[in-house]
Amino acid sequence: MSALNNPVVAVIVSLIITVGYFVFVDHYLMDMQGLDFWYLFRN
Repeated sequence: MSALNNPVVAVIVSLIITVGYFVFVDHYLMDMQGLDFWYLFRN
């Protein structure tokens, strides 16, 4: 369990979870609402 005490591992895992959650929400909103998060950055 020493890996869980490693700050680098903790940051990597957090980033993976954050990105995965963001992509999931983005696709969910795009499919259900017809919205896309990246549309906010397009002109």
